[in-house]
Amino acid sequence: MSSLLLDRLLLTSINVKHRLESLLNLCRIYEHPSWKNDDQYEEFYRFYGPDHSDIEELEVSIVSISSLIENLQHEQDIDEDYQPFPDYPLCKNGWTLKEIEQLEKEKCLNLNIINQIGLHTLNQCYEELNEKQSSSTTKFNNEHLTSHDLNHLNTTSLSSIPNSCISCDTNKNLLDLPTELLLQIFSLISPFELIINVAPTCRYFANLILNYGFSHIDLSKIVSVFDVTHLLSYLTHLRSITFINWENEVSILTWAIWFDRIAKTTSKLHTIRFQNIHICPILICFIVEYFPHCLQTIIFDYQQHKGYEKFDLILSLLADKTIQLKCITASYQLGITNFGILQLVKNLNIIVELNLLYIEAINDETVKVLCDKHNSYLEILKIDGAQLTDKALEYIDYCRKMKSIMIEFCTNMTGSNFHIFQNFYNLKELCLSKLTTVPLESFQLLFNGKHIFEHLIILKLGECHLIDDDCVRSIIKMCPRLIDFTCTWAYCLTDDSFNEIVIRCHHLRRLSLVGCHQIYGQILHDVPEKYFHDIEYLNFEQCNQIEDDLLVKLYKRKKSISIINYYGTSVDDDDDDDDDERNF
Repeated sequence: MSSLLLDRLLLTSINVKHRLESLLNLCRIYEHPSWKNDDQYEEFYRFYGPDHSDIEELEVSIVSISSLIENLQHEQDIDEDYQPFPDYPLCKNGWTLKEIEQLEKEKCLNLNIINQIGLHTLNQCYEELNEKQSSSTTKFNNEHLTSHDLNHLNTTSLSSIPNSCISCDTNKNLLDLPTELLLQIFSLISPFELIINVAPTCRYFANLILNYGFSHIDLSKIVSVFDVTHLLSYLTHLRSITFINWENEVSILTWAIWFDRIAKTTSKLHTIRFQNIHICPILICFIVEYFPHCLQTIIFDYQQHKGYEKFDLILSLLADKTIQLKCITASYQLGITNFGILQLVKNLNIIVELNLLYIEAINDETVKVLCDKHNSYLEILKIDGAQLTDKALEYIDYCRKMKSIMIEFCTNMTGSNFHIFQNFYNLKELCLSKLTTVPLESFQLLFNGKHIFEHLIILKLGECHLIDDDCVRSIIKMCPRLIDFTCTWAYCLTDDSFNEIVIRCHHLRRLSLVGCHQIYGQILHDVPEKYFHDIEYLNFEQCNQIEDDLLVKLYKRKKSISIINYYGTSVDDDDDDDDDERNF
């Protein structure tokens, strides 16, 4: 039995196998020796990779993709008139020959998919609401949906709705309007209302909304793997997609079918994001195969459960000269070494954004290779600075298009060349964390009055113990457009500089002064009536001189402010009640 879909899956799987074999050969060349009995050598080599476990992982992946290739070749060779097991599952997700054939024959949209998206949308909205409220409301899921909750979706009637709605008694109805006018009307309705109330009315509306109304979609386990596949066939304007909480439940055949659907439906997908997904080498190879000319951004979010521990292989497989990938986020991932990072920065054509926080393998050599090749493109760089020295900043200085710089755990930097940051005229965000050893002179050098950071709106200085009031005054003067300012564990700060922040930072919306224990904050009595009109967030954790009563009264005057008190908890209505009880 041969079909176009099977042919594409087979060809892509063969290409994936070749990619894995090429990386396997490369890993064998650069494999470092094992030092099982010497902790010193193990500490040294863990940053450089690859090691024997990486090779074993690739060998297992090659066996898996080879098995899929054999199954697909077998099904391709079977005579169409003789299919002994058309309903036999081909993978753990239950795909059968009959279901794969049906994908190619699909003509019209099954409106039950709209039900699933509606449930998914309701679940997302409820979870977002729960995140904003600090109550112990029971989490919303499928089990909590009653028949009454589903009345507005009209599940029973959806399957029998014809391709056109029943006309009203008048001569005209919505279906008679031109498509362009309908889309204009839909643009005035929220996506939530469109998918919950409008799309289920008829296939015509459902098709229009899916085809033109969805540029981004989140897909989680609330939708079955089969419904995901059908849905992806209609999202012709899809620009970005997020896969959420599938963990290790999606087979490699399912990933291939999903990506095949997307690639066949749209050529405009530019962003893929994974949240709590088991990321394996085969999955990455499929992405490179299916989206070489459109994919520009890939994001691997922090794993809530045990993360994939061979992420070096993922970076190495993304490092392909044939793809247009420009923005990579893989912060807080396990198993990344200098080998994987170097493969990435050496082989990608253009890197505009690189986010690799909490990955200690990045050293000065890596930064040099990155900046030598991508200095004409790099705009956003967020990396771990545990292995970096002041030399790394000299390499970064070549990237004059930089808009955002974040270097965490800068324990080996002295800040002697912090003036380099003045060379980035488009800089909007500067974050330097763990600056426990950087002297005050380095900050004075950075904000020395010779350069005004006209576009800087976010400044975060973490654990900068030696910053004093004079330095903060210089920051306020040199950074007139700050919206977000963080200065934590600056023991020398007093109300003198805090008052300057409140009075002069007219655009500030977020302020974090964790651990600044010499601030009393009496000027907060004049917020928001006189100062800080636009403030949205204040963090005074571990600021033991600021009284709780002062923060509670501020919250009463403007409850839209999120305020963190000394204990690291939010000031809210409960604090109002506690205060009243104490007064009583």
